[in-house]
Amino acid sequence: MADNDADALELVCTDLTFEGQTIVGAAMSGEEALTMVRKTSPDVVILDYRMPPGPTGLEVLRTLRAEDRHVPVIVYSNYRDARMVQAVRSLGATFLDKGRIRDLRKAVADAGASR
Repeated sequence: MADNDADALELVCTDLTFEGQTIVGAAMSGEEALTMVRKTSPDVVILDYRMPPGPTGLEVLRTLRAEDRHVPVIVYSNYRDARMVQAVRSLGATFLDKGRIRDLRKAVADAGASR
């Protein structure tokens, strides 16, 4: 999970842990997220879209795909732009509006089950 908002990051990690998911790490930036994915090969990656000052969640997703990493990715964000959402989907990832925790739980469970 990567989000530059520490409270949002903690909330999602705590919630998914209570749901029985194992969280291998929490990153506060896109750079940290990339490093973590490269080291841990997680079953699912959750990214916020905006994580200033570094790369956005979409940029992290593009980097993962360029590295031929086909891990399921969920972009979970308050920011919603039709072009960004389409780009996320065209790269084979899921976009969810932040705050829809039940949808996130389901998407994480489904993505993890498919691996």
